[in-house]
Amino acid sequence: MSGPAGLAYLDRRERVLKLGESFEKQPRCAFHTVRYDFKPASIDTSCEGNLEVGKGEQVTITLPNIEGSTPPVTVFKGSKRPYLKECILIINHDTGECRLEKLSSNITVKKTRVEGSSRIQYRLEQQQQQMWNLPRTSNLVQHSPSEEKMSPTSLMDDIERELKAEASLMDQMSSCDSSSDSKSSSSSSSEDSSSDSEDDDQFSPLGPRKYSSEHPSMSAGPQYRTSEADATCHRLQDHSTLLMSTLRSDLQLSESESDSED
Repeated sequence: MSGPAGLAYLDRRERVLKLGESFEKQPRCAFHTVRYDFKPASIDTSCEGNLEVGKGEQVTITLPNIEGSTPPVTVFKGSKRPYLKECILIINHDTGECRLEKLSSNITVKKTRVEGSSRIQYRLEQQQQQMWNLPRTSNLVQHSPSEEKMSPTSLMDDIERELKAEASLMDQMSSCDSSSDSKSSSSSSSEDSSSDSEDDDQFSPLGPRKYSSEHPSMSAGPQYRTSEADATCHRLQDHSTLLMSTLRSDLQLSESESDSED
């Protein structure tokens, strides 16, 4: 044992130094020294480890980590070299016995990263798993709307129905315009014929005729049978035409009365 604790236990008394079993001709045990390049704090020092010696003096040491650590074990790999004249002093604190043992070999190992035992590798595997799941999810999102799309046949039917509806609307508008033109021309011709007949009555030898209480434009105007669509489209136009005809008739009546008084 070395260090201040071991030196403090030794006093000035003479002690018996015994040679251990490693000095026998056929030793039943061997002592080795192990040098680590790095020993993590996650190693559980209360548990036993495992040491394996393979071909070519290759050594593998496996030490358990604290429970809950990732990875669960720490693995060291290296090689061993034999000692020629190296010994170790072992002191028993309970009995005060001192024993000298011969060292067999010096083992030098380095910490390695076994597959699945590194935190960084564990995180990388998680990221790779997430990246693997993302394309599959995006493919599902992209393919699901395509199933809900209409077939080409139904799409063409919808377009054809829209075109027919637009054509029907255009036909109704054109029929409304033509009906409006014919009505305005008919009303103007009836007004002209009415005014001519009134002039003839004023200058005829029989004298002026008595006018009925009804307006000429209302009695003489032709009656048109129009569809419900035409009536809806030109209700305002017919009303304005009727109003103008009434005003003109009243004006002509007032002029004829003034002429007869003269």
